[in-house]
Amino acid sequence: MLKFPVWLVWCITIVFTSAGFFLAFRETGAFCYALDDSFIMMALAKNLAFHQTWGLTQHQFSSTASSPLFAVLLAGADWVFGEFIWMPLIINMLALAGLYGLVATLCNKWGFSSGQTFLMLLGLFLLMPVPVLLFGSMEHLLHTFIAVGVLALVLEYEDRFPVWTLFPAGFLLASVRYEGLFEGGLIILWLWSRKKWLNGLLLGGGMLLPVSILGFYSMAQGWFFLPNSLVLKAYGMNVQETGSLAGFLLSLLSKAGSYPHCIVAILALYLVKDLKAGKLANHSPWIWIVLLTSISHFLLARYGHVYRYEAYLMGLAWIAFFRSIAGSGFAGDGFEISGWLKKNSFQVMLFSVLIFSPLYRCVESFLNGSKAIVNIYEQQVQTGKFVRQFYNKSCVAAIDVGAIAYYSDCRLIDLWGLGNMEFARLKLENRYRPAEIDSVCRMLGVELAIAYGNPVKEPGWNIQESWAIQDNRVCARDTVDFYSLDPQKGDLLRKNLSEFRPRLPARVLVIKGNLRN
Repeated sequence: MLKFPVWLVWCITIVFTSAGFFLAFRETGAFCYALDDSFIMMALAKNLAFHQTWGLTQHQFSSTASSPLFAVLLAGADWVFGEFIWMPLIINMLALAGLYGLVATLCNKWGFSSGQTFLMLLGLFLLMPVPVLLFGSMEHLLHTFIAVGVLALVLEYEDRFPVWTLFPAGFLLASVRYEGLFEGGLIILWLWSRKKWLNGLLLGGGMLLPVSILGFYSMAQGWFFLPNSLVLKAYGMNVQETGSLAGFLLSLLSKAGSYPHCIVAILALYLVKDLKAGKLANHSPWIWIVLLTSISHFLLARYGHVYRYEAYLMGLAWIAFFRSIAGSGFAGDGFEISGWLKKNSFQVMLFSVLIFSPLYRCVESFLNGSKAIVNIYEQQVQTGKFVRQFYNKSCVAAIDVGAIAYYSDCRLIDLWGLGNMEFARLKLENRYRPAEIDSVCRMLGVELAIAYGNPVKEPGWNIQESWAIQDNRVCARDTVDFYSLDPQKGDLLRKNLSEFRPRLPARVLVIKGNLRN
């Protein structure tokens, strides 16, 4: 029996999140998410559910998503209940309820009081932070839920479940996000250090299965073994950012400077191992596995982009950290705080930074998340609806492809390479230049391009119109350009844009092509 009503924290979370959605709704008059990637996942799920195609569009395969489990869950929900825009949010709310319930159950097992359990759950709410993850409603809350669940299964409940349950646990951990391989690999090493060879093999086999299935199927379709989003974005694989050891080290310094909360979490986890009071000796596997997972992610993966990539790390770090300080007496009743402060001043300073510095990040994320919803609606959703109305069966090239893929059935070409192999190869071969981009687009029969930035500044591409949003928080550029690759179809594009203009939100600024050129 749980000592603390978990539903109370869940309701608090939903109230705060609803307020953010409401602030955005006041400006847009419609429901939307804070990420274009959310629409990528919804488009993939829709095509899988209703067209049996794993891809951005129903027309061809594309290896774009690094969370096959979330895509399959969303596709299953679409197939059973029908496709609608609220489904990712509902799945995330259920995943959040599962996460809160699991953590509260662990707190109960560890003998925490109701007050300590409340602090544990409140820390998750603030430090991940949860509301902005619901604004985007990607797979990150489900990832955290599964990451905590697998650790709990191995470290807390190994004697209560048969050993074969490690195989599905590994399957879930790797398939929810590929970063799960960091945690899973470290758990295997810990199991083998205790001579539990079969346990480690079962967990590892479960992790390899989804990666191998999707990887070999992707290769059979002419794609990379890993999803393009990992091949192009991960620092360790992006030759344009880390083409040398010096470039890799500079990328690490940049990450450390840009995301100090992640570095503070790593330092706090390292120092908390020195606490000797209470039951800390039993807590060390949590500390070391989470600590080394955080370091592995720092070295090989990304942070940032609306606070989401490091969210599971902040959640895991808080659980491991709070469990240890509660076990040491720091968070217990009747503890002599003044004496502990004098003896452990450096640790207290870092612990305080861990707890309080991300609070600013939580408030910032809430404000930015609400604005990001408006940004996505005013830029990506509008381009998607424009394509659906006028180019629904045409070949369209774009950089931000999520909303276009979700709202339309066009033959979509991803200029950034996440959903298109031609452009992914151009990037990896360091040939991503205007002339090569133009050549590929003409070979593929692109009629319209919706893009921004220098890579598409090809003289043969004519900007017919641009849309600019205000107070940009999440979009790569505040201005998106509409290009006609065929000069003879420029007039038609201008006519279509003029016809669509009354449907644009009032805050979107329209810039005529001759002013941009």
